[in-house]
Amino acid sequence: MSSQLLPQGSTWEEVASTIPQSATDTERLMVAVRYRFEHDQADTTDIGVIVNDYFRRARWPRPTNLAATANHCASKGWLSEAGRVEGRKIWRITRKGYEATKLQA
Repeated sequence: MSSQLLPQGSTWEEVASTIPQSATDTERLMVAVRYRFEHDQADTTDIGVIVNDYFRRARWPRPTNLAATANHCASKGWLSEAGRVEGRKIWRITRKGYEATKLQA
């Protein structure tokens, strides 16, 4: 995964503007999950919140199949299921997912 270092103190819109247009839905999702974890201090997240808020604010297109995108991230070991709320999966970023979104020095 191509990765970005998330600058401290940056707004989501500033971070999102650094992501290349060619980024995949998976890359965008992981950057948004990491931003939410670091800046909003959200230990777990509903992927629907990420898409409805973060993708909208970044003006990114909604992934065609959000569940498949999240499950793909889980199969890579980047996200783990942390439970369910109202029938929706709640996800937690893993250390591997966190490291995968860091800038490689």
